[in-house]
Amino acid sequence: MNHNNTNESIVCIQNSTYNSIDIDSLLHPLGNLNKYINKGDRVLLKLNLLNASIPDKRVTTDPSLVKKTAEAVLKTGGIPFIGDSPSGQFSKRRLKKVYKKAGLLELSNELGIELNYNTNTTKVSIPNGKLLKKTTLCNFILQADKIIALPKIKTHSYMIMTLATKIMYGAIPGLTKAKYHSLYIKRSSFADILIDTLSITEPDLIIMDGIIGMQGNGPASGTPVKLKILLASENAFAMDITVCKILNIEPVGIPILKQAKLRDLWPKKILYPKLKPKDVKYTNFILPTTAGYLLNGRKTPQRIPKVTQKCTSCGLCQEICPKNAIKNELERAEIEYNKCIRCYCCHEICPENAIELDVIN
Repeated sequence: MNHNNTNESIVCIQNSTYNSIDIDSLLHPLGNLNKYINKGDRVLLKLNLLNASIPDKRVTTDPSLVKKTAEAVLKTGGIPFIGDSPSGQFSKRRLKKVYKKAGLLELSNELGIELNYNTNTTKVSIPNGKLLKKTTLCNFILQADKIIALPKIKTHSYMIMTLATKIMYGAIPGLTKAKYHSLYIKRSSFADILIDTLSITEPDLIIMDGIIGMQGNGPASGTPVKLKILLASENAFAMDITVCKILNIEPVGIPILKQAKLRDLWPKKILYPKLKPKDVKYTNFILPTTAGYLLNGRKTPQRIPKVTQKCTSCGLCQEICPKNAIKNELERAEIEYNKCIRCYCCHEICPENAIELDVIN
């Protein structure tokens, strides 16, 4: 279903807390869930499950939203299942750890719904790919009849924000994602491969968790921020442009939105049948320290990942580094800066928040 590059797109915005989520009300202007789901459809709830993190850290999609969405799918006669490809090794062991920490094992047992443990992959072509002409995709993505994406409003030290347009990068298995960081070093190039991936994994519906988001040096080391909103749309670009309007960010300052604009993928008009961005405007949102001139025209110092004393030498940063620039042979990880490409994958995956982004002297 191609929702992007349309003349008009609808984005529904609704005030909400995790205790007052109303999926039916949120989706009403788009048509009810039966518009998207037929009885018996296997419906993937594609979450943001970056790493094994408890819900209060706001790194992952909140289980309250997952539960309400799953219940709504069950009500339509659909068969919901939960999945993502977290950072690092795409294995059953890692998936179980991530699901448990994110509160999803308990949710799965409560509702009797499936958590994906299929780690098989398939090579597919990308007909409209600009840089990626083919890629490896996780089979759980390919085997879904319908996809509902449930991203969070979060910052991202490399791509500035990680929202609806980036969530389908989780369709690519963990370590392949790291390899692409090595191959596509420039932000603009990396943004293009995110768009290429989205073009073959486009969700049927997107529901954005903006009740409590993340600001600062995300996607794993930022701080929670109460925005008290949910958003819904069929169009990822319309949704992310809307989030930028709410947070007072220039959309073309976000690399993936800039490349989408250059590729003529922005909707010509965005309709707001419920609340408008100005109704829920948030003025003190803190961007990553890496945002700099991309957003405000002021050059900021280049930053490098620096290992702090919190490091337990667990080895995850070494595993994910696309340039093999990290070794865990001592008590703390060591970074070879002559190999480092400033992709910040290590900062992103560290479970101890032991890697800071430090100004180069």
